[in-house]
Amino acid sequence: MLFSVLIPLYNAEKYIGACIDSVLNQTCDDYEIVIVDDGSTDNSAVIVDEYQKKYSDFIKVLHKDNIGVLLTRRRLLQEAKGEYVVWIDSDDLIKPELLSDLRDEINKNNPDIIVFNYEELSSPEQKSRSLDAEDKCIFEGKNKRIIYTKLLLGQGMNELVTKCVRRELIDIDEDYSQYKHVKMGDDLFCLIPIFDAAKRIEYLDRSYYKYRVVSTSITHTQDYLRYYSYRTIFEREILYVDRWGFSSEEISRLKDKFANNAIDNLVLCAKTPDVSKDEFLAFAKDIARIERETPIYSDSERTLFSKPYQYFYKLFIKKSYSKLYRSIKMIVRISRIKNLVRR
Repeated sequence: MLFSVLIPLYNAEKYIGACIDSVLNQTCDDYEIVIVDDGSTDNSAVIVDEYQKKYSDFIKVLHKDNIGVLLTRRRLLQEAKGEYVVWIDSDDLIKPELLSDLRDEINKNNPDIIVFNYEELSSPEQKSRSLDAEDKCIFEGKNKRIIYTKLLLGQGMNELVTKCVRRELIDIDEDYSQYKHVKMGDDLFCLIPIFDAAKRIEYLDRSYYKYRVVSTSITHTQDYLRYYSYRTIFEREILYVDRWGFSSEEISRLKDKFANNAIDNLVLCAKTPDVSKDEFLAFAKDIARIERETPIYSDSERTLFSKPYQYFYKLFIKKSYSKLYRSIKMIVRISRIKNLVRR
């Protein structure tokens, strides 16, 4: 079997049928569909079970307690049998020619990874290019450095759903249970060792994936805790930058990127209505404890988002946590006043 199409599922009853249909409509039939239901509480489980009954030769469904998308994707990989894997989120679609075009490129060029583009489902003109490269460009040897730089310092490369990957490259047997807290940036976290293992990477400058923008009114009151996800991802990045030949300047940029995220999460914590000052201080001190040696807990200069962020950073490294809290609150109030005046 050439392809395993992997779909992590959680509460997508409105969209999962169309998602599966977009796979069943492929012009290539050398594939399986593997779905892991991550403890859905809506009608998703019933829908996918009906598809499995109807297409038992193509579709395999597993139902599990909720474990989060990272570990759900790991379970999908463990169930996959295809030579290559392709990911689809349960509310998105793929174009009918995706697998047949991927098959043609595999037969011609024998790549380890094929990277392609995506577009918004409701606005097809809104396309995203993964790389600034020509169609069917091959990256191998030293020029893989372009891929690594884009992956860690750029944008548009860290989505699993725009990658077709040779399954044997993936660290399927590694235990990822220690990383279950990684809820933001998990795509990048998974892709780093995959790209490291790849010898030959091909880019198709074509849009095959249709991304659905799903609006939500849910307020994530503890979004600032994404810091712990970013910290784990940063630790993995640092393991690979020397191997990938990053310069000291590029490593500083990577540290700046993480420092921005850390300060951003401190700001988000202070802005969250139901978080008290004491809870903010505890969060700031915990970041400081983790960051004692690298990279943000440092007297070195950082290139942060804005002048306020630069100021917040200085207060943080001076351990002026109460003043940091007051400063963030003050700037948030000023910003709200300015927005009201503009209206």
